[in-house]
Amino acid sequence: MLFNSYLFVLCFLPVCVWGFHSKKKIGNETSTKIFLIVISLVFLGLSDVLSALVLLVSMGINYALYRGMSQSGKKKPWLIAGLTVNILTLFVFKYTGLTFVPLGISFFTFTQIAFLMEAYRGTLGRTSLADYSAYVIFFPKIMQGPIMLPEEMQGQLDSVIKKRDFNWEAAYRGFALFILGLSKKVLLADTLGKAVEHGYTNLSALHTGDAWILMLSYTLQLYFDFSGYCDMAMGVAQMLGFCLPLNFHSPYKAENIIEFWKGWHITLTRFFTKYLYIPLGGNRKGKARTYFNILFVFLVSGIWHGVGVTFVVWGMLHGVLNVITRWWQEKRGKKEKGRIGHILSVAATFLYVNVAWVFFRATSVEQALEVLGKLVSFEFEKINRNFAKSFILDEFWYVIKVLRLDKYDWADYILMFAILLVALLIVFFAKTAVDVCGKLRPTVVNTVILSVLLTWCILTFSNVSSFLYVNF
Repeated sequence: MLFNSYLFVLCFLPVCVWGFHSKKKIGNETSTKIFLIVISLVFLGLSDVLSALVLLVSMGINYALYRGMSQSGKKKPWLIAGLTVNILTLFVFKYTGLTFVPLGISFFTFTQIAFLMEAYRGTLGRTSLADYSAYVIFFPKIMQGPIMLPEEMQGQLDSVIKKRDFNWEAAYRGFALFILGLSKKVLLADTLGKAVEHGYTNLSALHTGDAWILMLSYTLQLYFDFSGYCDMAMGVAQMLGFCLPLNFHSPYKAENIIEFWKGWHITLTRFFTKYLYIPLGGNRKGKARTYFNILFVFLVSGIWHGVGVTFVVWGMLHGVLNVITRWWQEKRGKKEKGRIGHILSVAATFLYVNVAWVFFRATSVEQALEVLGKLVSFEFEKINRNFAKSFILDEFWYVIKVLRLDKYDWADYILMFAILLVALLIVFFAKTAVDVCGKLRPTVVNTVILSVLLTWCILTFSNVSSFLYVNF
């Protein structure tokens, strides 16, 4: 079940929020945790029953390994067994060509690895099956993260359940955050996605200008798709009384690639840093080893994101620039940039990220090179009309027709440039949805605006699409 669906918005979400808060008032802590686990299983089961079964088997194995570790004087064999089982499971389902890949497998596998690692390090207290299950299967994060650490869930699970009173203002802000995230996904990401799909399907008909717009469109599609999901996940969790870790924070405003990864998929970066980069030695064994560790982490990150050479290339593009940036900072030191220097640094980083995303989206290295070749071919012609039309939203095209602008040749290009401009303004100049909703008041004006956005999104659900990171 997708967040951007009739079933979730009109049925599952209200029933879930009402049921959970009602259960807190009349049930004990254990029964409330079981209720949370059940509704999370229902959420995943309504998306794909087989995925839910795979997750249950994985949870059973991992919890048994945790119990063996906690009762044994030698923890390391249990940890090795757990890491082997989880990595092997991920490998079999994602990299052996099976037609079935369980939903969220990359995320729930990393979640369980984090649990076993913390248990091995002794940072966890005794964890019941109910607490463990709630941590792994909590439905707002099961599909695409964030990748929570065990202490982040354990630290709030009991306290949330013990709070009997319903916090209306917090729920209002959570629902507002959900709506803003939904708007990003449905109104922007999906519109850009149609154009991207058309462009990559008809590459031979595109010229230099089209290729630049195509590259930018995918960069923006991925931004609004993933940030939209992160907002929705945080919003749903907040409506239930929980706080998910921040997973996305204005990455395209970064001055360099290091800052980019402090804002893009924050919890994945944290996971790799804590459980891969630091155990490899981090920056404690000299510069050469540090640079190797960085490159290895980005290699693993590329492989984790998907199957194929394109993902390896994408990961290494980020890894190499990360190493070069660190080397340059160590040589020159971190110096304050003026306004012009800041703008140029952000623009250069944004351009590099755009180019790297081409490999992320392309179906092959050859296709990626074809797109990049068109970018620098300098074959400037009028933007392909069919490509421009793929940006059209029916509701806005109706306005253009009412204004009788459709009789002009340039009418087909209005929405393309308008959508790209709005998207860029939001990316570089608007406050984040998390910041906006953090201080949002339940006023009449705010409620009307949110209601209009929600209604608009629901009316657009006929073109519903899955989230991009569900595939990774």
